[in-house]
Amino acid sequence: MQSTWQNMSKEISESVARAGQAVVAVDGRSGHTSSGLLWRPNLVLTASHTIRQGGEITIISRPGHSVRAQLAGRASGADIALLRVDQEIAQDCADFGPTTALAIGEFVVAIARTRRGNIVASSGILSGLMGEWQFGRTRIDQFIRPDLTLYPGFSGGALIGADGKILGMTTGGLARGKPIAIPASTLTRIADELSQRGHIGTPYIGLVMQPVQIPDSLQQKSAVTAGSGLLVMHVEAGGPADTAGVLLGDVLVHLDRRSFDDLDDLHDVLRQFGIYQNVKATLIRGGQSVQLIIKIGERPLR
Repeated sequence: MQSTWQNMSKEISESVARAGQAVVAVDGRSGHTSSGLLWRPNLVLTASHTIRQGGEITIISRPGHSVRAQLAGRASGADIALLRVDQEIAQDCADFGPTTALAIGEFVVAIARTRRGNIVASSGILSGLMGEWQFGRTRIDQFIRPDLTLYPGFSGGALIGADGKILGMTTGGLARGKPIAIPASTLTRIADELSQRGHIGTPYIGLVMQPVQIPDSLQQKSAVTAGSGLLVMHVEAGGPADTAGVLLGDVLVHLDRRSFDDLDDLHDVLRQFGIYQNVKATLIRGGQSVQLIIKIGERPLR
């Protein structure tokens, strides 16, 4: 009769083996391998900081099996790169699970694959959980910090929970080498956009602005309740705001009835709406309230 310890050990081993089918090794830096997740039969997600721009990329799916790949796109702010392989990999794709019900102290396992194609693992508990956070201007849906060792080559690998599903991709590239897991919801959202565009589009309206306080007298005169706004210092010719009719000297006080204390508030609203969405803008112009519809654009690539 097997002990509880033996049963638990066997279950963990079987979960690692199942999830490990979707974990590959990625040689994107001349022999320095990382790991990756097979998102689609011909698409692999990995940690962006492990992929050298313009270099050759090889995917090792299991011992003795490798295939060339190209960089399909990257979101460096989230440390996510999408690779397109030359031929489909005949293995199970990543089976992602939900992360919203995770709790501190839950047991988790990080899975990676070596340059020889062998599965390796590291285990621990969840030591940190928070809601949505940002790295630069990139939104990551949830902060997940596992307390385990990310050995060399583990970045880009899988983090699995008690049900054996992949909770996210591990990386040491976002928190000064400390292990972080990028949640599955963020991976799939960004992978969808990278597969379609090859880059992450940044919403913008084509204005240079600075925060200003709106005096009580001007609030009363313009029938605007916001105590602060964004003064338009420059309007990009042909940009979304210019097309909508925004003028130099206008004060933007609301987008979809949301007010602003600073430019970060504006960027948050634009990200929530997304590119090519129409948003109702309220401005103060010459002491009067003006309302316009602005179609959010995509910031041109430089």
